[in-house]
Amino acid sequence: MNTVAPLNADQQDALQELLNISMGQAANSLAHLIETKIGISIPKIASVTPEQLFSIIAEESGAYYTRQSFLGDVQGEVMSVISQQGLSEVGALLEYDEPLSKNDVEEIILELSNILAGACLAGLAEQLELKTNLNMPTLFSPKRANFVELQWLNSLVMEVQFDIELSSFSMRVVFCLDDSSLNVLTETIDELLG
Repeated sequence: MNTVAPLNADQQDALQELLNISMGQAANSLAHLIETKIGISIPKIASVTPEQLFSIIAEESGAYYTRQSFLGDVQGEVMSVISQQGLSEVGALLEYDEPLSKNDVEEIILELSNILAGACLAGLAEQLELKTNLNMPTLFSPKRANFVELQWLNSLVMEVQFDIELSSFSMRVVFCLDDSSLNVLTETIDELLG
């Protein structure tokens, strides 16, 4: 991924710290639900074109994908990449009976996406005192999605990976902001840095 051109070093450091806190809160929410430790990666922040965004999302094989839009003071999309491997173990932790049916798998994917993306976005918005409203996630296939049609020349991508320690399961959450929301975000971070 490219470095973040629209953010200076102070803004990027501040955003990474805010993301660390938000992602930690999200991991705690899921860990509490399934009573298992969750590991998180250091958040990556980058400015990308729609083509680069597609590469980031679609680079993983053997995965399920969800996307959900959010509106408010900042707007964009959250995309989640969920590994197929280890999903049945997570289903067992969520008290689903094995073998998982197709409906079970879809429910688990959508539930995980909503918990992690919702907690991440809520934590970030709360720290920045911004109002956002997250829509429900939907399943999608990157191969059928045309990211070039997105109305964004560049997107600020904030990415983190969650790993469940007792299984081979992992999940990546990617936040995409449009240009106008990026301006709101940088102005708010500047006010915070004061």
